[in-house]
Amino acid sequence: MTKALPGKKGIWDHIKDTSKSIFMPEKYRQDRQAETGISIATINSETAIDNANKQRELQQKITIVQNLQHQASLDVTREQGDLNRGLQKYLAEMNIAFQAHEGTLNRELQDKLARLNRDFQANEGKLNREHSAQLEVFRAELQKFCIAEQRQIQLELKQLDALLAREIAQVNRETAIVAIVKQKNLENSPILVTAENIIANINPEDTPILRVFLSPPVLTHDAAKGNQNFPVSEEFLSNYLRNFLDKYMSDGRPVQFMGGSWRTNVFREEAAAENLFAGLRVIPTLILDSSATHDKFYLRFGFWHINFTKYRYKTPINQLPWVETLYDFAKQRAVNWQTKRQAYIDSGKPVADFDLRFGEKAVKRHQQNLRILEIERDALEDGEDLSEINRPYELDSKNDYNDLAEFIGICHALIAGLIVDEYCLMFLPPDERKTPFLPQLLPEMLAKMPADEQNILTEIAVGYYQGLYDYLAEEESALIADLRLDLAVSLLVLADKQWAAAQLYLSVQDWLRLHGLAIPEQSQLLNVLAAALTVDDEPYVTKLNQCSRGLEASLQLSIIECCWQRGLQRAKNGEYSAAIADFHQVLQLDGSRFEANLQRGLAYYQIVEYQGAIADFDQVLRLNPNEASVYHYRGLVYQKLGELERAIEDFNRALQINPSLPGVLHIRDVALAVLEERKREAEGKRQRQAAKERERQRQQAEAERLRREEEASKGKAFIFEIITVDKYGKQTSKQSGKAYQKEEDLGNGVKLEMVHIPAGSFMMGSPSGEGNDNERPQHPVTFAQPFYLGKYAITQEQWQAVMGNNPSSFKGGKRPVEQVTWNDAVSFCQKLSEKTGKTYRLPSEAEWEYACRAGTTTAFHFGETVTPDLVNYDGNNPYGSAPKGLYRQETTPVGSFPPNAFGLYDMQGNVWEWCADPWHGNYNGAPSDGTSWTTGGDSNRVLRGGSWFDVAVNCRAASRNYDSAGFFALLLFCPLLFFLFSLWREALKKIFFRNWAWR
Repeated sequence: MTKALPGKKGIWDHIKDTSKSIFMPEKYRQDRQAETGISIATINSETAIDNANKQRELQQKITIVQNLQHQASLDVTREQGDLNRGLQKYLAEMNIAFQAHEGTLNRELQDKLARLNRDFQANEGKLNREHSAQLEVFRAELQKFCIAEQRQIQLELKQLDALLAREIAQVNRETAIVAIVKQKNLENSPILVTAENIIANINPEDTPILRVFLSPPVLTHDAAKGNQNFPVSEEFLSNYLRNFLDKYMSDGRPVQFMGGSWRTNVFREEAAAENLFAGLRVIPTLILDSSATHDKFYLRFGFWHINFTKYRYKTPINQLPWVETLYDFAKQRAVNWQTKRQAYIDSGKPVADFDLRFGEKAVKRHQQNLRILEIERDALEDGEDLSEINRPYELDSKNDYNDLAEFIGICHALIAGLIVDEYCLMFLPPDERKTPFLPQLLPEMLAKMPADEQNILTEIAVGYYQGLYDYLAEEESALIADLRLDLAVSLLVLADKQWAAAQLYLSVQDWLRLHGLAIPEQSQLLNVLAAALTVDDEPYVTKLNQCSRGLEASLQLSIIECCWQRGLQRAKNGEYSAAIADFHQVLQLDGSRFEANLQRGLAYYQIVEYQGAIADFDQVLRLNPNEASVYHYRGLVYQKLGELERAIEDFNRALQINPSLPGVLHIRDVALAVLEERKREAEGKRQRQAAKERERQRQQAEAERLRREEEASKGKAFIFEIITVDKYGKQTSKQSGKAYQKEEDLGNGVKLEMVHIPAGSFMMGSPSGEGNDNERPQHPVTFAQPFYLGKYAITQEQWQAVMGNNPSSFKGGKRPVEQVTWNDAVSFCQKLSEKTGKTYRLPSEAEWEYACRAGTTTAFHFGETVTPDLVNYDGNNPYGSAPKGLYRQETTPVGSFPPNAFGLYDMQGNVWEWCADPWHGNYNGAPSDGTSWTTGGDSNRVLRGGSWFDVAVNCRAASRNYDSAGFFALLLFCPLLFFLFSLWREALKKIFFRNWAWR
């Protein structure tokens, strides 16, 4: 038997205690108390001994720990000391190194700053010069622009003046006709031609023609002094003026001579002008009016343009002594006869033969006149008044009187020519303006006249032009230089070239003044002009040189040489941008002048325009391929651009042509060394880029694979046309659209097409001013995920395939199903889901409107309105400004009208469409995530889209309606919505693995 353990009872002890507790319970209780006391005493004793032992062990451990702590403290102190000493030593070494390095850095920094300062100071002057040059170029370009604009504005103002004058004339025509009729009734018009007919035949679009009227000379009788017959007839003057003005007309000048139209001499001078001005003020008119006394001749003119408020009336020839003029002709004829006679005698021929040529009467007349001429000269030397001397000159009744008549005709023509020239210069539009024509006619007109008379008449004409051009200088400052130069050219035909020279110098002064240059002495005018010429001044210089040749001047200006010399000087002064502009102009005028390319290329190099420099050096080498220095220059440019292979090639070519070219060999060797280093760097870079490109292509391929997977998940793509109309229902655009769809096979060839609707946001409801209060407040709705919606309304054949019946009234397999309640639509969705294994349901109201609008914000997805060509509705009741149209009174097959931008058909009109939402009276509290609004509302359900039976306003995208869930009518059908909760790649895989068990 196993011995009981200390403090434990064996099995027999337990049996004994059990018997005692049953048969001797008192004894058993006493024994148990005694045993318990012994046990307690024993336990207490053992516990005390055990505690004492543990205390001793703990004290020993504490002592050991304290010893270890003390030793560790000593070790730490020792190690800390070692570390401190090492740290201090390290810090001292670092401080020494830092101070040494700091000194080196400071010295390097100081050196670098010094170099930068030197470079800055070296380049500062260059930059300042270049900046000044660029400002000069800009100033020149700005001046050129301002002058061009000034010219254009002045031309336009001149054009407007001409047009305004014509408009004023057109307005005044009625007043003029009234005045003409009044004159006609009173028979007080001085002209025979009917002024009313002249005005009636005016075409306002044509250039106004200057009409010239001649009032024939009138001889005023003086009984006290007696009278001579004035030898100039109206017929002669009319013919002379007609022939003269025909030359103007042949040159394209708008002038017409109204010969023979003056009917009476009752109206003369200002009275005639006043009378004609009242009736012909809308017609440019010139009146030539002359009269003569027994010895004086007067020539006056009246002139007005169509914008004159008062006619101009002047007397340019006043008290011309016409009798003295006759005497002058007789004197000149006698002197000429005497000169010829003396030459005949000097030739050794008999004088009688000469006298016989002219006849005795003519010889006596000339001899008589020569004697009177001698008396006249003596009297003048004595200071006598010729009017008091008897001078009975004998006149040639034919020649002398003819010369006087021609002289009077010239006076008339001179005045007429000046006025016509003024009219063509001052009053015509700029594009019809003419240079004075009279100077071309003067030499022939004045050929038979004495030199003094020629000079007087020429001075009158040029003086008149001078006044006109001085006026134009104030009004047309940008044009006057060219206009005055044209005048100078026209004056070259005159024998005295001073008139043309004077106008040439005035033109140059006008040019300098226009370009803001000081006016120098006359001897320096052309030199100052030459220094400022540009290629834009070529027309002016060409005409100027033409005029100079006519004046037989030696100086001929050359724009190309002016620009060349100016460019060289500017490059020498460091004005490189300005020099480039000058060399550019040289090349514009002569593209083969390679020296300009070379100088421009060097200037480009200085301003770091390397591509321009290369282009110029290339051109030089094309024209002159053996220029070693140009290869050197181009190599330097390529070196600056980093194109070392080309630079080395050019340096080698330069050395081949000229081996002793300074500095080229060293520059080439430096470029070779840099090129080798660059090749090594480029190879390393190429390898890195190749690796990077391979990674990019891998990522691109992966992105393309993911894109294709995503496209495949949307379904099959289809293309359609998107129509947009204006507020009148007229088509404004037609664009191609693209969407994706999936098909369900419902059996028997019946398909259900579901279109992918992308995620996005829109404003739901109507803005203020459109629709009803139940369509507000307009609020934003966001769809985080795409979904699918039926491409068409559910057709009768689709309903038949799922439900087994067709409740529709308007039969047709492709027509939308109608007469279905909301409950029927929900039941259809449930059966379709069971049939296909996918979840179909009615769309929320927000989903429906989002899909209907397809990104548009107008009342209809077609635009501001619709027509029966786009939507099936009651065409008798259009929307907005659309016209009335067809009312079909029945449903139409789905897809009969264009879709919206999402590819959905018949979203507006045809039949009402059920939505999942209960009816709410407005959008207060509506969800913003596009889900169905199931809280609140009433038992009715939402209807959307309008129908064939409805007016257009009910077919708007925001229009709302409702009905009982159990109500059905002819107009109802159920759209389907096919949910896709996630487009994540892994989720799609799981869906596919579930055998299209969509949720």
